[in-house]
Amino acid sequence: MNDIIIAGIGGQGNILLSRVICQLFMNRGFDVKSAENIGMSQRGGSVVSYIRVGDEVGPIVPDGKADILIGLEMSEAARNVNKINKDSVVVLNNKFVRPKNSDLKKQEILNLIESNISKFYILNAYDIALELDMPKAENITMLTLICKKEIFPFSKEEIMTALKLVLSPQMYEMNKILVEKIYEKY
Repeated sequence: MNDIIIAGIGGQGNILLSRVICQLFMNRGFDVKSAENIGMSQRGGSVVSYIRVGDEVGPIVPDGKADILIGLEMSEAARNVNKINKDSVVVLNNKFVRPKNSDLKKQEILNLIESNISKFYILNAYDIALELDMPKAENITMLTLICKKEIFPFSKEEIMTALKLVLSPQMYEMNKILVEKIYEKY
């Protein structure tokens, strides 16, 4: 998986998640480029991160080239379907925030993606983060679930190493507990 898109809304930790994923690849010795598209993120607007792994690539994933689309929020994932193709993997957090002035429905998004993508997963990252009393760790919950389900090829130990390099010591300790609990319980 060399081209990755993370789509979400402000406050979900999209940028932090992209930094951890970049660190995971860098720890394996890969050259990684990333970029973000942030629109009114402090008001719950779109946040899209692009991650590309490889020597001679730019940071923006071209249309139709994403290997994986990680949707922290469903409607934002739907806005980025132009980046995927029929062989892409789509992983959605089971969280839907209907955009203002839109009658878009959750089931419409699911139907759109299910009818075009064969490798499609819905994860309850938000619910699990809430259950573990860490609602702000929805992003790391999503990453941990993706790795645990072997959608991403990284081990628990690799996640811990990347988190230690990216997070402050206090945040690392909290997220370390979160990752351990997810591997034990889910």
